[in-house]
Amino acid sequence: MIFSSLYGTKLDREVGTDDTVLFTVARRKQAINDGQAEFARLTECCQRRVTVSMAGGTSEYDLNSTTIIPTGDFTNFSKEDVYVTYTDASSNVTILEGDQLPRRDVHWLNRYRPTWQLSTTASTTAQLPDLYYVRSDGPAYFLGFTPQPGIGSSATMTFTLPYLADPPALASDTSEPFTFNSSIRTDLRPMHYALVHYAASQLEKFRRDDQASDRQLQKFMGYVTRYLQNQRIKGGRTIQTARSYFNKRVGGGASR
Repeated sequence: MIFSSLYGTKLDREVGTDDTVLFTVARRKQAINDGQAEFARLTECCQRRVTVSMAGGTSEYDLNSTTIIPTGDFTNFSKEDVYVTYTDASSNVTILEGDQLPRRDVHWLNRYRPTWQLSTTASTTAQLPDLYYVRSDGPAYFLGFTPQPGIGSSATMTFTLPYLADPPALASDTSEPFTFNSSIRTDLRPMHYALVHYAASQLEKFRRDDQASDRQLQKFMGYVTRYLQNQRIKGGRTIQTARSYFNKRVGGGASR
């Protein structure tokens, strides 16, 4: 569904009127955009990733800066891990992720690595980080690495950040929700009507009809639940041992 249909005929049906005096076009559009943002927040359906070139001797990168995330749409970390890729002068690649690059908070660092803030190295001396952390400072939201990364001569180091993004706001009447760089998330088309229910719940507040607002919000949450259920792995699940104990030889004898 396109934007004009969502804030127009579809929303008319839910609120029972085509009134644009109380339910002005501006209010309708804003309510649809608010619904898109709320759906993305609750479902974490809008994930993006960015790969950033790291500089030797630099530990922290501001995720609120468009220098780091050009689209400026970072909202939170995704369930996927941050990982670092180091390529040496001989083109040998080392990837640090998971247990090799866990996330720790600043309290943990202060307790178990009391000198972590003094971690330095020459910018041309190779030194790989072994964990990352996050801290805020005023308007900045830093992703940091320790020990301080160092990059050897003719080498490169990058970090890749999977993150949850704000969906671009709808502006053109012909736009579809969840469109990124002119590419539409077609898998989310069945969820478009959720935005109408959310918008209706917000507009009903102008009529002081809390019951109608709550009913529309419940319908919106039904779409959220449906989406989350659809993301589950289909079919049954089995539990397997990592080692086959039935085929293990005991004392050099026959297998049991």
